[in-house]
Amino acid sequence: MKGPPVISRRVLLAAFWLAGTSLASAQVRKRGTDQGIGGTGITGSDQGIGGTGIVGVIQRFGSIFVNGERIAYGADVPVHIDGEPATAKSLRIGQVARVVAQRGANGTLSTTRINAVSEVVGPIEHVKSGEMAVLGQKVVWAGQESWLKPGTHVAVFGLRRTDGVIVASLVQERHDAATRVTGPLERDRSGSLRIGDLRLTGVDPALAGQRVQVDGRVTQGVMQAARSRADDFSDLAGANRVLIEAYVRRVGSELQLGSGFVARDNSRFSPSADTRVVVNATLEGARGLRVESVQSVNKFPGSSVRGPAAPAHQPGAAPGHGGGAPHGGPGGAPSGPSVGPAGGGPAPAPGPGSEPGVGGGMSPPGGFSPPSGGGGPFGPGGGFGGGPPGGMGGGRR
Repeated sequence: MKGPPVISRRVLLAAFWLAGTSLASAQVRKRGTDQGIGGTGITGSDQGIGGTGIVGVIQRFGSIFVNGERIAYGADVPVHIDGEPATAKSLRIGQVARVVAQRGANGTLSTTRINAVSEVVGPIEHVKSGEMAVLGQKVVWAGQESWLKPGTHVAVFGLRRTDGVIVASLVQERHDAATRVTGPLERDRSGSLRIGDLRLTGVDPALAGQRVQVDGRVTQGVMQAARSRADDFSDLAGANRVLIEAYVRRVGSELQLGSGFVARDNSRFSPSADTRVVVNATLEGARGLRVESVQSVNKFPGSSVRGPAAPAHQPGAAPGHGGGAPHGGPGGAPSGPSVGPAGGGPAPAPGPGSEPGVGGGMSPPGGFSPPSGGGGPFGPGGGFGGGPPGGMGGGRR
């Protein structure tokens, strides 16, 4: 019996912490006996993961085994960050990535394009302990970084709770003047369209109730839209199912995702408000979802650590080494600090060694970096696996 193949050094799909959820004490509704790929509820033998869209937080760059599967992408894979062309070297722990995974004839998994998307880009309006506002969006995080000041232009990556609050997994300084917000578009009592507390003009009213991305100019707290569109799953062409990391709550026979999507679910799964989960669903059109299984996520970034790492090695390298962050700012910028995993929501992940049998537990990935970057205190590359060798993620030092 041959051993499991080595997963790509810069494995993105496993980095989504979808793999890590298999270690969590989880509420899972399964179909069949196979727990699935990485504990997500997707069965490997009868359906496979080919043609699956995966949306989630990049957890770690390193070699990680996921039920014996190898997930890879080429060094020249097309990458876009907030719609702008980039390279794999620009990817950072904490970014929210959207990819389509296909299974090849030899059984291995790969992706041919990577999109990293932020939730809001614009100037910081105010900051207080563990909280800030960017373009009328409330953001929670677990840091006290001195460079985060009103007026600083930033991109915030993370997941929205169902109350609209963004739980940040990465905050990057931006040096352009772009202002963009993505989230559920709602009408307030006066009939105005809003995302969070940002009032919008020039947006098609027919988009109300959907997840929408809006670019524009903000004057006196109101954004005049230059471009707006429904932010659906059209970029996941070729996928017939999706794995989405999200905060959810039940509303009748549906699961409402904090991101703004709604999934049909006729099960008895009754999450508490703002439960963080991975939803395994089939696609129904550009926006429709039908839940097949749900995996709870109770171990994820939640404390301040340094060093959001970038991929630093070629695919196929030996397991155990996370990529250290290069000098200079994330996203390929010559300068500009980042802050990593946010607080808010469920309790922070335990530190290394806190849970027996999982190689030092699930350490928080990346996070709060001074401008010079640097590795996190839980081991190179952060993510689950900074602890001593053994189990999932014993990173070698």
